[in-house]
Amino acid sequence: MSFKLDQIDHRILKVLEENADLSNKILADRVGLSPSACLRRVAQLKKIGAIQRIVAVIDPDCIERHLTAVVTVKFERHGPQHRKNFFDQLEKENAVSQCYMVAGEVGSVLILNVIDMEEYTELADRLFHADENVSAFTTHLVMSKLK
Repeated sequence: MSFKLDQIDHRILKVLEENADLSNKILADRVGLSPSACLRRVAQLKKIGAIQRIVAVIDPDCIERHLTAVVTVKFERHGPQHRKNFFDQLEKENAVSQCYMVAGEVGSVLILNVIDMEEYTELADRLFHADENVSAFTTHLVMSKLK
């Protein structure tokens, strides 16, 4: 099913991307629609999958995870079972907030939120050093969040 988004749909998505907790009335005011028309549009955007889910973005500092790291991971083998084994391990880790399988020089990019360098080191030993399929990984520590 193909559905072409118009300018109003894009405005709704942009406003919701910034704050999905807005009431329908405020959202409607911001995008220039009546509340009933806005509600129908949001329902349609959910139905077609343009809005996949509504989530809470948690500040890592509030849960005492003050150190954010972006980690790129290279693999020896790239078969589905090898990837599944690695990604299954990631699911068990609270510190892994995001994971992407990517094309290019590396196979995966991870966003980690850890308490401190000691937790990062333990996590790196468990996820990267102990996994024979991980050929290399590079860690970039986040200095500040810009967007």
